Amino acid sequence: MSVEHYAQFGVAFAFQSTVCMLADLGFSSSILALAGARAKDPEVLGKYVRSARHFRMILVCIVGVVFVICFPWITAAQPWNAATKVSLLASILCAVVVQGWSMYQAPLMAHRQIDRLYQPQIAAGSVRLGISWLLHLSHALTGVAVSWLGTLALALSGWWIKRHTAHLIKEPEKSDPSANREMLRYLAPLIPGVAFTAFQGQISLWIITILGTTQNIAEVAALGRLGQLFGILTAFNGVIIGPYFASLPGPSILARYIQILTLAVLLAAMLSVWAFVFPAPLLWLLGPKYENLGGAVGWVILASCLSYVGGVMWTMHAARKWVFWWGTILYISLTMALQVLGFVYLDLSSTMGVVYFGTLAAAATLLVHLATAAFGFSKLKK
Repeated sequence: MSVEHYAQFGVAFAFQSTVCMLADLGFSSSILALAGARAKDPEVLGKYVRSARHFRMILVCIVGVVFVICFPWITAAQPWNAATKVSLLASILCAVVVQGWSMYQAPLMAHRQIDRLYQPQIAAGSVRLGISWLLHLSHALTGVAVSWLGTLALALSGWWIKRHTAHLIKEPEKSDPSANREMLRYLAPLIPGVAFTAFQGQISLWIITILGTTQNIAEVAALGRLGQLFGILTAFNGVIIGPYFASLPGPSILARYIQILTLAVLLAAMLSVWAFVFPAPLLWLLGPKYENLGGAVGWVILASCLSYVGGVMWTMHAARKWVFWWGTILYISLTMALQVLGFVYLDLSSTMGVVYFGTLAAAATLLVHLATAAFGFSKLKK
């Protein structure tokens, strides 16, 4: 794929990630936490799935309208024709709608049916890869085509999961008002942080889209794909660590927390050192058009490792319902303070400036998770 087409795909992917998070705001991930020990009860699980769907339908409408307005403004500086921008926007909106089916992963996670959870995703990914290869051979692989293929993969895997979890839940026709209130109470301290994270996760690419060139966009997008190496580990958090940690008895929480976190830190440290010392294999993954990015690879992997460790901590905190308003306020304040320093001292029209900017944000998030852990364990002792 050419640099221009990769830049288009990178911008579309960034928007898709942000819009999908804003259209969910944690409602899907709250299902298992709220169901708790009753997660295998079809009626209980169905009640919370229906509440999550209720809120998500409202959010999809609101967020969709906002981003239809924002997308042309953010991409205005890029010399892409109107048809390309409209097609990219349409693929993003369709992806947001079909990703709503992902909440039906909750029954599979509750019943530890990991194979049924990942089989459709692997199959859909294989279909996407196969079609992409055919388009590449025919010189028809464009940013628009790849963006739509991603939407197709989401639709196929989501449809399969929804269809094959119907026997595990009894979803009511209308959402239960008491379940809606319970879900809102649980998520209230989280929603500002989740919304902030939705923008925060892609802010580097948006900044370079506004301030940089198409070449810079493609470089930042390509480096961002290295973070996908942590996809399996991140999925492991929600599928294995979250349900396991939620079911632990009180006396064993500290020991298991230390064990899990130690393993995550060791793994992250090894990956970071490897990326700084031996960036060549990762550059090979990016392709010859990005072989000049050797100095950035280590920093990108470091930022991804910091995010991964923070994600492991967050999974365990959420499983024990260590969700505090002060944590959200601290997260937003500290991240913005470090980013203000980045705006002042870094060249955000350059690829390396944006890479350093992303590392600062990841470090801020990890510091907040450390503070949350200390406070959570102090409450546990009482």
